[in-house]
Amino acid sequence: MKYNLVLIDNRLVIDMNVNDVLEFKADGYTGLPEKVELDVMGEADVIGIVELSDEQVVKIKAEYKNGGECDWCGEIASELSFPHFHDFAIGKRMCRNCWDHDRDVYKGSCGDDIGDFKTTEANINAG
Repeated sequence: MKYNLVLIDNRLVIDMNVNDVLEFKADGYTGLPEKVELDVMGEADVIGIVELSDEQVVKIKAEYKNGGECDWCGEIASELSFPHFHDFAIGKRMCRNCWDHDRDVYKGSCGDDIGDFKTTEANINAG
C-alpha cells in the first residue's frame, strides 16, 4: 500500500489516509501515532511516497487503538493503559512514563504497589 510522505513542522509524517471529519483530524504516523488537523495535513507538501506492507499497516493501525495521547502528560505514546486504582478516571488512558512515576510515588508515600504497566488491550483481554 502506498501513502504520501508529507512535511509538517519540519517533521516527516506518513499520511495514513484516515480522516475523522467530525473531530477535524487525520491520522499521521511519525514513528508514533499522531492526530493532525485535517487542514494542516491537506495543505502539507508531499515530498515522497512510502510503500508499507499489509503487516506494517496492521501494526500501525493497532498503535492508533492502543496508543495515542496520554491524558496525564499530553505526550503521544505508542501504548497506553487504563489508569490504576488510585488514579481512576473513566475513559482516560495513561502512558508508561506516568504509570511508572505514579508507581514510584505510591510505593514511597503509602507503600502501595499499583503493579506493572499493562496496555489497554492487555487490560481488556484480561477482564
